[in-house]
Amino acid sequence: MTQHADIATVLTRVREDMNRSGITVSFLAAQLGVSRQYAWQAVHYRSPISMERAREIAVVVDRIITQRSHIRSFGEQLRAARIASGMTLKEVAGLIGYSWVGVERWEKDICRPKPGVLWHLFTLYGDSSRSIHPGTPPLAANAE
Repeated sequence: MTQHADIATVLTRVREDMNRSGITVSFLAAQLGVSRQYAWQAVHYRSPISMERAREIAVVVDRIITQRSHIRSFGEQLRAARIASGMTLKEVAGLIGYSWVGVERWEKDICRPKPGVLWHLFTLYGDSSRSIHPGTPPLAANAE
Protein backbone atom coordinates (compact mmCIF):
# COMPACT_ATOMS: atom_id res chain seq x y z
CA MET A 1 0.00 0.00 0.00
CA THR A 2 1.14 3.51 -0.67
CA GLN A 3 1.35 6.24 1.92
CA HIS A 4 -1.66 7.91 0.26
CA ALA A 5 -3.76 4.74 0.61
CA ASP A 6 -2.71 4.31 4.25
CA ILE A 7 -3.77 7.87 5.07
CA ALA A 8 -7.07 7.38 3.22
CA THR A 9 -7.70 4.19 5.25
CA VAL A 10 -7.09 5.98 8.56
CA LEU A 11 -9.35 8.87 7.57
CA THR A 12 -12.10 6.52 6.38
CA ARG A 13 -12.12 4.92 9.82
CA VAL A 14 -12.18 8.37 11.42
CA ARG A 15 -15.24 9.38 9.35
CA GLU A 16 -17.03 6.12 10.17
CA ASP A 17 -16.30 6.52 13.89
CA MET A 18 -17.49 10.13 13.82
CA ASN A 19 -20.72 9.20 12.05
CA ARG A 20 -21.41 6.24 14.31
CA SER A 21 -20.82 8.32 17.44
CA GLY A 22 -22.49 11.53 16.26
CA ILE A 23 -19.35 13.65 16.42
CA THR A 24 -19.63 16.79 14.32
CA VAL A 25 -16.80 18.30 12.32
CA SER A 26 -17.27 21.51 14.32
CA PHE A 27 -16.70 19.68 17.61
CA LEU A 28 -13.65 17.89 16.21
CA ALA A 29 -12.27 21.19 14.93
CA ALA A 30 -12.60 22.72 18.39
CA GLN A 31 -10.79 19.73 19.93
CA LEU A 32 -7.99 19.98 17.38
CA GLY A 33 -7.76 23.77 17.69
CA VAL A 34 -8.28 24.28 13.96
CA SER A 35 -10.98 25.81 11.77
CA ARG A 36 -14.07 23.83 10.86
CA GLN A 37 -13.11 24.08 7.20
CA TYR A 38 -9.65 22.63 7.81
CA ALA A 39 -11.09 19.79 9.92
CA TRP A 40 -13.61 18.94 7.18
CA GLN A 41 -10.93 18.98 4.49
CA ALA A 42 -8.60 16.84 6.59
CA VAL A 43 -11.24 14.28 7.57
CA HIS A 44 -12.46 14.00 3.97
CA TYR A 45 -8.84 14.03 2.71
CA ARG A 46 -9.48 16.97 0.37
CA SER A 47 -6.17 18.58 1.17
CA PRO A 48 -2.92 16.73 1.70
CA ILE A 49 -2.04 15.79 5.27
CA SER A 50 0.71 13.63 6.66
CA MET A 51 0.24 10.18 8.14
CA GLU A 52 1.28 11.67 11.48
CA ARG A 53 -1.54 14.26 11.28
CA ALA A 54 -4.07 11.59 10.20
CA ARG A 55 -3.11 9.47 13.21
CA GLU A 56 -3.33 12.51 15.49
CA ILE A 57 -6.89 13.13 14.26
CA ALA A 58 -7.74 9.45 14.80
CA VAL A 59 -6.40 9.60 18.37
CA VAL A 60 -8.48 12.71 19.11
CA VAL A 61 -11.63 11.06 17.70
CA ASP A 62 -10.95 7.93 19.77
CA ARG A 63 -10.50 10.08 22.89
CA ILE A 64 -13.75 11.96 22.21
CA ILE A 65 -15.61 8.65 21.84
CA THR A 66 -14.06 7.12 24.96
CA GLN A 67 -14.70 10.17 27.12
CA ARG A 68 -18.05 10.95 25.44
CA SER A 69 -16.92 14.57 25.67
CA HIS A 70 -19.03 15.54 22.66
CA ILE A 71 -22.20 14.68 24.59
CA ARG A 72 -22.70 16.92 27.56
CA SER A 73 -26.41 17.74 27.58
CA PHE A 74 -29.63 15.88 26.84
CA GLY A 75 -30.02 17.76 23.54
CA GLU A 76 -26.50 16.79 22.48
CA GLN A 77 -27.36 13.17 23.28
CA LEU A 78 -30.45 13.41 21.07
CA ARG A 79 -28.41 14.95 18.27
CA ALA A 80 -25.67 12.33 18.53
CA ALA A 81 -28.27 9.53 18.43
CA ARG A 82 -29.93 11.09 15.37
CA ILE A 83 -26.64 11.48 13.54
CA ALA A 84 -25.56 7.97 14.51
CA SER A 85 -28.82 6.63 13.05
CA GLY A 86 -28.03 8.44 9.79
CA MET A 87 -31.08 10.70 9.82
CA THR A 88 -31.47 14.41 9.09
CA LEU A 89 -33.53 16.87 11.10
CA LYS A 90 -36.14 16.98 8.33
CA GLU A 91 -36.38 13.18 8.09
CA VAL A 92 -36.94 12.80 11.83
CA ALA A 93 -39.45 15.66 11.88
CA GLY A 94 -41.42 14.13 9.02
CA LEU A 95 -41.55 10.74 10.71
CA ILE A 96 -42.80 12.05 14.06
CA GLY A 97 -45.10 14.80 12.79
CA TYR A 98 -43.15 17.79 14.07
CA SER A 99 -41.26 20.53 12.26
CA TRP A 100 -37.50 20.24 11.84
CA VAL A 101 -37.24 23.45 13.85
CA GLY A 102 -38.94 21.70 16.78
CA VAL A 103 -36.50 18.80 16.59
CA GLU A 104 -33.62 21.26 16.39
CA ARG A 105 -34.91 23.08 19.50
CA TRP A 106 -34.77 19.80 21.44
CA GLU A 107 -31.22 19.18 20.23
CA LYS A 108 -30.17 22.71 21.20
CA ASP A 109 -31.62 22.24 24.70
CA ILE A 110 -34.13 25.05 24.25
CA CYS A 111 -36.91 22.69 25.32
CA ARG A 112 -37.54 18.96 25.72
CA PRO A 113 -39.84 16.68 23.78
CA LYS A 114 -42.93 15.29 25.48
CA PRO A 115 -42.54 11.73 26.83
CA GLY A 116 -44.58 10.23 23.96
CA VAL A 117 -42.47 12.02 21.37
CA LEU A 118 -39.32 10.92 23.17
CA TRP A 119 -40.51 7.32 22.89
CA HIS A 120 -40.95 7.83 19.12
CA LEU A 121 -37.42 9.27 18.90
CA PHE A 122 -36.00 6.28 20.79
CA THR A 123 -37.84 3.96 18.39
CA LEU A 124 -36.49 5.82 15.35
CA TYR A 125 -32.92 5.96 16.60
CA GLY A 126 -32.79 2.27 17.50
CA ASP A 127 -29.67 1.07 19.29
CA SER A 128 -28.16 4.55 19.36
CA SER A 129 -30.95 5.65 21.74
CA ARG A 130 -29.59 3.39 24.50
CA SER A 131 -27.01 6.03 25.30
CA ILE A 132 -29.60 8.78 25.84
CA HIS A 133 -30.11 9.61 29.49
CA PRO A 134 -33.07 11.90 30.21
CA GLY A 135 -31.63 12.78 33.64
CA THR A 136 -28.93 15.04 32.21
CA PRO A 137 -28.66 18.72 33.20
CA PRO A 138 -31.94 20.66 33.33
CA LEU A 139 -33.06 23.06 30.66
CA ALA A 140 -33.77 26.73 31.05
CA ALA A 141 -37.14 26.35 29.30
CA ASN A 142 -40.03 23.99 29.99
CA ALA A 143 -40.92 21.06 27.74
CA GLU A 144 -43.15 21.82 24.79
